[in-house]
Amino acid sequence: MSLKKEKKKDRAAELIRNSHNIFKCPVCGDGMHLNDSYSLVCSSNHSFDISKKGYVNLLTSSNKEVYSRELFESRHAICSRGFYEPIIESLKQIIQGYSDSASGIKEVTVLDAGCGEGSHLCNLYEKIKGELKANLIGADISKEGISIAATACNDVIWTVSDLTRLPLKNKSIDIILNILSPANYPEFERILSDDGIIIKVIPGEFYLQELRKLVINNRSYSNQNVIDHFSKRLKLLQAQNISYQYSIDEDLLPDLIKMTPLTWGKTDNRDLDLHQIDIKAITVDLTVMAGKVKRPAAI
Repeated sequence: MSLKKEKKKDRAAELIRNSHNIFKCPVCGDGMHLNDSYSLVCSSNHSFDISKKGYVNLLTSSNKEVYSRELFESRHAICSRGFYEPIIESLKQIIQGYSDSASGIKEVTVLDAGCGEGSHLCNLYEKIKGELKANLIGADISKEGISIAATACNDVIWTVSDLTRLPLKNKSIDIILNILSPANYPEFERILSDDGIIIKVIPGEFYLQELRKLVINNRSYSNQNVIDHFSKRLKLLQAQNISYQYSIDEDLLPDLIKMTPLTWGKTDNRDLDLHQIDIKAITVDLTVMAGKVKRPAAI
């Protein structure tokens, strides 16, 4: 094993060891601990190894990749250039507010559910380190995405996990991030602590409108159904629309085209000719919502 990979595995082991009490076995549901062989194990000896790249695969069966590695790499390239910077700042402020108001909590545990290639969580870590004490966990069913995430950031626990059956104990997470990804509210509510919050980021009406005009003939989009469902499931604490223009350099355009499922099937069939696309700026229009679980009042 190379020294670099050994250090990644050591760092992952350190992070998991400090937070092992939040994990439950995806096979039998028992608690887990990290053994001397760098494996998460339960009392029934179900074992999940930390990979050389520094993540742990907690799936119990193989799955077909939905998103390509190329899409994740393009998304990572876009995110590394500050594309979602105002969104990350908003997340930091919400988490800071939660940490300040949560009595008795010295360190928060944050899960990015559906983290993809991990850029949002990596960028959030860079913003909060030295200011907030937080254990960060990224979970996604895509091994390709988590592999890229673990390569990019050593200070997050990265897991290949099924969001419909998260390998986490009840009420073990303080803050759940769900950024441009489908939600699984029953699972979120199960793992969220009594005072925990869910932060969901969804597209607004004008999100990537310049690209949508090329791909889907400017068909209008509304996120109202998603907002209504969030408000029905949770007690809405706040909602903020964040909209801005992001300048697109010529070298970034191919990654912009590839990073979104909007263009699936288009670039392969050459329906989109990069040489004929003239996008100098792209609209980022997102809604950030925070909510708490509607728990029954104590009798």
